[in-house]
Amino acid sequence: MGKRNNIASLSPDKQFLIQQAMDELDARYDADVHMIRGEEDQHDTRESAHYALGLLLRGGAEEVKTACRIIEQILELQLVQPGEIYDGTFNTSLERPVPPAGHSAWSSFPPGFGYAQSDALDEVYRRFAEYGKLAGDEQLAQLFRQATDEVFPRVWESFDPNWREFIASTFAVILEHFEHELPVELVERMDRAMQLTVTTSLERYRSQSIPTNTNIELMHLFITHYYGHRYGHLEWMTHAEQGAAMLLRDYMELHSFAEFNSSTYYGVDLTVLGMWRVYGRTLSFRHIGLELEHGLWQDIADFYGPKLENICGPFARSYENDITEHSSIGVLLYLALGEEYRHLTRVNCETSHNLLIALVGVDMQEQTRERLLHRGTERFVTRQFKELCERDLPGQNRHVCTAKAWITDRLMIGGLSGSRNTNGQMHHATAHWMTTAGERYSMRMVRREQGQSWNTHLRGMSFEVEVGVRRLDITARFQTDVSMELVFELDGLAQEQLGMTQQGWHLPGLNIMVHTDAPAPTVLQQGSRVEIVYAAGSSNASRDVLHFGLTFEEQ
Repeated sequence: MGKRNNIASLSPDKQFLIQQAMDELDARYDADVHMIRGEEDQHDTRESAHYALGLLLRGGAEEVKTACRIIEQILELQLVQPGEIYDGTFNTSLERPVPPAGHSAWSSFPPGFGYAQSDALDEVYRRFAEYGKLAGDEQLAQLFRQATDEVFPRVWESFDPNWREFIASTFAVILEHFEHELPVELVERMDRAMQLTVTTSLERYRSQSIPTNTNIELMHLFITHYYGHRYGHLEWMTHAEQGAAMLLRDYMELHSFAEFNSSTYYGVDLTVLGMWRVYGRTLSFRHIGLELEHGLWQDIADFYGPKLENICGPFARSYENDITEHSSIGVLLYLALGEEYRHLTRVNCETSHNLLIALVGVDMQEQTRERLLHRGTERFVTRQFKELCERDLPGQNRHVCTAKAWITDRLMIGGLSGSRNTNGQMHHATAHWMTTAGERYSMRMVRREQGQSWNTHLRGMSFEVEVGVRRLDITARFQTDVSMELVFELDGLAQEQLGMTQQGWHLPGLNIMVHTDAPAPTVLQQGSRVEIVYAAGSSNASRDVLHFGLTFEEQ
């Protein structure tokens, strides 16, 4: 306790990361409500916690006073509702209303209830909307949804269970370094909140009411370990040690996490494993954290292209193709590889995590560092992992998937087979390439309900992708009662840069020859992306199975 770190005591690269994050957060701080203004003028709880840590790192009297106000505001946003599924978590923003209560005895339901209830309500809404159309009253369905959402708490929409772990992890770092600079009353209040947070995090973990993905499991084990030792809570300490050992055994089976090859979540994983390494109270917990951290960097090196400066794909649960977008991987690579990689630290929605990353740093084996800096000009990679299907029951939700990639200096392609995940964040076919002039582009395949977002859970689809030299062979199967779209997203392009012929797609620095039995696609411009959209699913039986053979020819 009391390991004070101020900015001046840190290395120049870490000082840069802190300054970069604080410049961004300073500009968005709203002194009227003591929080960081986020998207759509919402005041973000997690980023506000990070900002409080940054202010304490600066160390001035006014900064400490402001940090205390922010922490007090965050504590006001904790949801204290005994018996409710969201008890002990924090509202994600100041503006979000308190979720409904009193109608859902979640602890008496089987594992997965948090998702099952939400999915069932979605299906009721869909059917009711269809009935409304038949009756000529579409507004009726909207009113029905409003009414049910005022009765049942819906995971991700009315509450986020993961904010328990995010806020508790940041508070642990604040208490570790700055407890003696905070008012005693505030520390006591933080401790009361953390007692509830960890208790309910453990209830969720054991019940699997809402299954925990890898990054949340790592945070859960960290907070039960850290606060268990802080409060002398033997049950929490024992749980964390046993859980860490089980997680390591599960990881070592295939040398992979369930959230595989994900720049989005690998960034969180590595940050939290750094907390295990730095703030762990026992040698065994610190050792497991270090072993997992080393292993995860090895996994990243397998799919990383040094010239393209990116992870190839395929991706299990990821938002973006690029490690500088919605990811902290670029920041972590900068710390590991040196000053010439500063350009990978581009500001994005994860930048506030820089404050935590600067404190825990990176521990990477030298042989892994060499692999990230220098690799052969051409290689195949084949790896397996056990995915987590959040919507399926524990014991039936881990399937072995195979990720393959073909990687060269200027072209990387990846494909995924074996997944039965309903999550739209599974990107089964990917490509990255670079022109001779050094311009970089990427492609990924997504699926979505017609006209909707790909970032949803949908059943009735499977994708099998095989990888060869400059080739992806894709089989997409759809058994759905809604119309679907299979979309190839081309990132970094304007539509006029895409030339389409019967033979394929002609792109800057790359031709993709396309052999398919799919109907003719439509082409859309969505911001900096071009979408090649194929109709699929229920509207036509011939679209139930689509085959694509993509051959990549560099120009």
